[in-house]
Amino acid sequence: MTRPSKPLPPLGKVLTLSVMSLGMALSACVKMPMRAVQALPSNPAPETAALAVTKDNLDALSTGKQPSMASMAAQKALGQAVPEPVQITGVGYSQIGAQPGKTLNERRLMAMRAARMEAMRDLTEQVHGLQLTSDTTLRDNVIRSDNLRGVVAGEIRGAKTLRIVPKGNDSYQVILALDPSTVAYILRAARGQV
Repeated sequence: MTRPSKPLPPLGKVLTLSVMSLGMALSACVKMPMRAVQALPSNPAPETAALAVTKDNLDALSTGKQPSMASMAAQKALGQAVPEPVQITGVGYSQIGAQPGKTLNERRLMAMRAARMEAMRDLTEQVHGLQLTSDTTLRDNVIRSDNLRGVVAGEIRGAKTLRIVPKGNDSYQVILALDPSTVAYILRAARGQV
């Protein structure tokens, strides 16, 4: 004698339960974000350590918390010396021919300005970071669209122009820098010591 088999649940229910259990399993794996100084390698370059401390202090400020010496304490706990501020440089490029303007001199000035703004963006990325958003769509196991968007937001003050260099016949390179005293001021401000 055979037992009657139970009817199978509808496919939608099975998929919903599968997705929910997968989501719960993945959420158990997610950890709280760690501070930048905790993610440093065992022997980081002084520039890398300085940027990690700066990032942690700026993150604390952006969340409305009064920054403490937490990132420096974490760094000391890792057995690392507190880094001295270093010069941070940003580089930007721009083409002369792509600029608007009636005369060649106008286009050259616009190219220098555009290269300077790109160098500012480079500095901002180094100090404040880059927020990335990605979206990929698959259909029938074939990528139909793949979008990546980067957003930089921040404030840079005290950047100095080190060089404006013509590159070839149709472009300029601009190099900007935040000197160590400016970086030290940013660090003190982020720590609430100003």
